[in-house]
Amino acid sequence: MPGVHKVLVGHGAFVEVTVESLSSVKKRLGIALPPEEVRAEIDQAYRGLQQHARIKGFRPGRVPRPILERHYGEQVRSEVIGRLIEDSYARALAEHNLRAVTRPEISAEEIGPETGLRYSVTIEIKPEFEVAGWDGLEVERAVAPVSEDSVDRHLERLRESFAQMARVDRDGVERGDLVEIGYTGVVEGHALPGASAPSRIIEIGSQTFPPPFEEELVGRRRGESVHIAVPYPPHHHSADIAGKTVTFRVEVKEIGRKELPPLDDDFAKDHGECGSLAELRAKIRTALAEAAEREADERVRAAVVERMVERNPIEIPDGLIERRFETLAREVGIAPGGSTGKPELDAQLDEIRAELRRRARAFVHGALVLERLAAQQSITATEAEIDDRIAQVLRAAPRERERLAEIYRAPESRREIGERLAQEKALAWLVAHVTITPGTAPNSIAAAEKTS
Repeated sequence: MPGVHKVLVGHGAFVEVTVESLSSVKKRLGIALPPEEVRAEIDQAYRGLQQHARIKGFRPGRVPRPILERHYGEQVRSEVIGRLIEDSYARALAEHNLRAVTRPEISAEEIGPETGLRYSVTIEIKPEFEVAGWDGLEVERAVAPVSEDSVDRHLERLRESFAQMARVDRDGVERGDLVEIGYTGVVEGHALPGASAPSRIIEIGSQTFPPPFEEELVGRRRGESVHIAVPYPPHHHSADIAGKTVTFRVEVKEIGRKELPPLDDDFAKDHGECGSLAELRAKIRTALAEAAEREADERVRAAVVERMVERNPIEIPDGLIERRFETLAREVGIAPGGSTGKPELDAQLDEIRAELRRRARAFVHGALVLERLAAQQSITATEAEIDDRIAQVLRAAPRERERLAEIYRAPESRREIGERLAQEKALAWLVAHVTITPGTAPNSIAAAEKTS
């Protein structure tokens, strides 16, 4: 049976707290406040209310308590109980050194000035465990070779980025053409914010727009206007268009073909900051080789975390997995749950969700292992390091700077950043303490680019 612990609250009263372990990551707190504490809080609430209550027939500050109870009884009771629960719950967590990682499940049992307040709270916490298993751990580090084909493809992409639109004499749009259009998106009779432009150049067949947008432009002539209906899937990340059809009003303004600059020494001088094409190729080859080294290091880090997860099986709070899953679902643009009413599509979405949950579990497991390792090795982030990371985030999002700066001023946000930095430092510590052996890359840079 869980023991009873008493915590001092306002008015000199004690709240009784019991803590029951439901699992290594789940606790149930039983919290009881005496009737005198509840009455004292209710009395104080009415005294405050009496000072500003305005009721016809009574002077301010002179409204009798029974009249206040008749007009505001439910409101006062709700506010007082909510405040008592919030305060006693926070004190109980602090007294028992518990940190809930998900929203608490609160179940009230007794509420009233005569019976007091008795309720239970079920919370999830992070597991306590000793990280082990890095002794004797070996991982391979494989660096993908840079092929001439990969250099050629990189050069071609650079060349494409400086392509010009050359007007063609024919009127009809063909696949592969560059087309200048003006368009406006309308959904349910209203213009869709962010879905219009007076002039934009698209390549027919590039899938810049979802189908059938580009297909409907094939055969259209200069100056022609057309309405193109584009249905969006129910699981689209934007709620404004998810499951709806957007009608685009499109005007074909100009038709042309992509004209690429020649790959020669002049191109290298103008666009590559090099003296010759051979020098530009060498520069690209060096950049790709450096990228391959970084990718090899990232694979090592991922392998170390994966192996440490295997060697440290733990129970993981469901709430943390669900939170990470919802983040991944938003990133890929699907709803975390629900049905579309189409069995085949629902089956596909369920497969995607199952994979995202697997990734979410692995991510949280790895983060918990690194967090515990950081604690074991006394690895922490300094205030200066936290400030530097916040500054990096703000520089990367100038339009959101003020909003993000306000968020990161909160102690909780700074603590979360500090925890992430400590995890990164713990991973670096791990990599330095495992044996890394040379390995054979599964693919060259060229092969990897073909499959990406």
